[in-house]
Amino acid sequence: MIIVPGRSARPNEHAVTPPAIPTDSGCPFCEGNEAKTPAEVAVDAPPGRAPNTRGWYVRTIPNRFPTVECEPVGETSVRPSSQRSLFEPVVASGSHEVVIESPTHSPFLPFLAPEQVVRVLRMCRDRVHHLSREPGVGSVTLFENSGPESGGSLWHPHAQLVTLPELTPALSAELAGAERFCAARGGECAFEEVARAEVGEGSRVILKADGLLAIAPFASLVPYEVRVMSTEHAPSFGDASDQEVEVLSSHLAPLLRVLLGLLPGASYNLVLRTPGASTTGVERYHWHLDVVPRLVRPDGFDLGSEVAVNTVPPEVAAEALRAAVGAKRY
Repeated sequence: MIIVPGRSARPNEHAVTPPAIPTDSGCPFCEGNEAKTPAEVAVDAPPGRAPNTRGWYVRTIPNRFPTVECEPVGETSVRPSSQRSLFEPVVASGSHEVVIESPTHSPFLPFLAPEQVVRVLRMCRDRVHHLSREPGVGSVTLFENSGPESGGSLWHPHAQLVTLPELTPALSAELAGAERFCAARGGECAFEEVARAEVGEGSRVILKADGLLAIAPFASLVPYEVRVMSTEHAPSFGDASDQEVEVLSSHLAPLLRVLLGLLPGASYNLVLRTPGASTTGVERYHWHLDVVPRLVRPDGFDLGSEVAVNTVPPEVAAEALRAAVGAKRY
């Protein structure tokens, strides 16, 4: 990837589109519209509440328009590639769930009450734990789309989880890279070795507190990209303790508010990848959550070369974010 600070002077390089004023007219995710969604598969609600009725805090439902085929797949779709014809399609099977983060239409995750953020992240943790242990699941991708440039289609705050029977290319590359790193440099966890090096160098550290580390990665793909991870080794976010979830919630929401303060109106994606529990080599993985602002669009060079071009050095981004959160320089 290439860091080109001078390109940030180009017109509209980091222009953001202010979001339209959200409305709740007919929103299927709002409290009282439970009949408009598929039946919930998990819920955080007071004791005694009847399923799929009002009075909940966080609901998880199957996505009505899933990215993957959620029905059992046929025999031909799982045959080895050597037994299939060149252009024979394979069914993308798995699960696609929606975590509805609030009974009300707004605000978004960074502006929810602290106790509600904890509920949301606890639900996400529990669903990652459950889905990653389902038979035949190779990977779980937890993500949230926020803002008009993020790919989201509904304003109501929500996260999503998608499973696939194999590793996604991103997870496969991370696990392979971790193996190569440990083989070449030693250590039990490549992610922790890189984190220790980042803390030692210091210029890209945004905060380090309560067993949590946030950095602007050395090879940030986009301006103001942020990676958040536990300083304790943990392959799956699904195995995070309640205390770890509370720590993450106490820092993630303020960090997102700081980011939006620096980049008013910016869209962003939250992404967290988890290998299936039965995946070979999963013990070397270390869960991390990536915040990816959607400030620039790839051009022909990015697409043609598959080389990312970032116009804001991660050191500059980290300095601005660090100053905004009041964190000291490590």
